[in-house]
Amino acid sequence: MKKKMAITLLSAFSVLFLTADAQNAIGIKGGVNIASLSEFSGRSRISGHGGVFLHHTINRTWCFQPELLFSGEGQRYFSNGVEHTLALDYLQLPLMIQYYPVPNVYLEAGPQIGVLISARDKMDGFDEPHANVKGDFSSAQVALGLGIGLKASEKIILYGRYNFGLTDVTVFDNIVDHSRVGQLGVAIRFHQ
Repeated sequence: MKKKMAITLLSAFSVLFLTADAQNAIGIKGGVNIASLSEFSGRSRISGHGGVFLHHTINRTWCFQPELLFSGEGQRYFSNGVEHTLALDYLQLPLMIQYYPVPNVYLEAGPQIGVLISARDKMDGFDEPHANVKGDFSSAQVALGLGIGLKASEKIILYGRYNFGLTDVTVFDNIVDHSRVGQLGVAIRFHQ
């Protein structure tokens, strides 16, 4: 299932990339994640995200931007007086629609599908190896992203995005845990 989902995500992005024309730009992006899970208590996990995108201009005010990103998510939490870091790493495919109310600022929204790459639980302050907890989590998740961006130049974009998880990321308990991820970053566009 996971391999099929990953192949589907990569195939969809490849088709979009190969159909590029003069109104498209490709690029790279990356930045910091501030992530948590809705029903966990504790501090947010600070990690990162990065990847590639295809920016397609529809007209002067609307654009479509599919992306393929690595995203570090999860949560810091306490168990038996010891702080743990739950590290959930995903391969994400956001499909963002961008609206430019003015030429250098955009608002964006769109769905995101993610495939779980790894899930580790680490006890902070201990040299013990990370526990592999991938079996405790769903192999895929769906989210909704909302964001804003500022074109610092034709090539450099500063952005912020918040991803609201729509599906339960856990598999064993009766509690629904949604992923919540704030992102700040920089994108670089390479026009064709």
